Amino acid sequence: MASQVIALGQEGYPESLMRLPNPPEGLHIAGNIVPQDRLAVAIVGTRNPTQVGKWVAREFAEDMAGAGVTVVSGLARGIDGIAHRAAIRAGGRTIACLGCGVDVVYPPENEDLYREIPHHGALLSEFGDGVRPLKYHFPRRNRLIAGLSLGVVVIEAGARSGALNTASWALHYGIPVMAVPGSVKSPKSAGANKLIQEGAYLVTSAQDVLSFLGRETECVPVPLESPKRLAATENTLEESLVLHELRGHPLSADALCERLSNMPAGRVAAVLACLEMKGAVQRTAAGKFLALVGQATNGKERS
Repeated sequence: MASQVIALGQEGYPESLMRLPNPPEGLHIAGNIVPQDRLAVAIVGTRNPTQVGKWVAREFAEDMAGAGVTVVSGLARGIDGIAHRAAIRAGGRTIACLGCGVDVVYPPENEDLYREIPHHGALLSEFGDGVRPLKYHFPRRNRLIAGLSLGVVVIEAGARSGALNTASWALHYGIPVMAVPGSVKSPKSAGANKLIQEGAYLVTSAQDVLSFLGRETECVPVPLESPKRLAATENTLEESLVLHELRGHPLSADALCERLSNMPAGRVAAVLACLEMKGAVQRTAAGKFLALVGQATNGKERS
């Protein structure tokens, strides 16, 4: 598979990863990253899903791709592969993050998908050509999955599933985590159910995800390089509260949650993601959030 190496800051480097506190210095990419990919959601889960899990992953990915959202996952067997295939089938874009070199086909049963994805998005890896898929590589892959996404959706994950590591990275970066509930009797839903128990947002459809992230309502994406356009977009009360706290002094997601103690942590993360889409806040090199100067508060300029 032909690939290119794109260094941090070069054209084609994913803008979403540039907002992380320690973005990769370089990425190996087969395919291409486009501005649309800023609107991305990760779908992750078990390698051995139930029939219900397969159906849910397929429906979520098709509906989100149909709404113009790029589907991000890890090209693994099971939920990952189903999500990639469904996004392509819906005519959308998808990005696969790898725990090996871009020239290495893994897992072998997804070779057809591996060869198809670059025509509908990108294969992406921190690892150079020829690097094999070793166990300790996958947390780094999972970090990329989370970092590329505005939200992470977990579908059928066991208590020790790698999908939980992706969710952990998302929480670390202040990215919303959502999970699809499953039977309390099913070990394959134990991890997803635990995430919900610990504060992840319960979702049962792609519409839930899109509504949660504000994709169809108050969160109207504008180019990140044109923040002045936000003045024409009225902010919600929650957005105004977050912007008020972030004006003049950057805060981490945890510190912001402490200041906004009446707002659930998951909701704070969702509002931050929405404001990033609007270009109203930016993430500093230290991983903190800062409101851009001159943003509107409920449609009025703050003096």
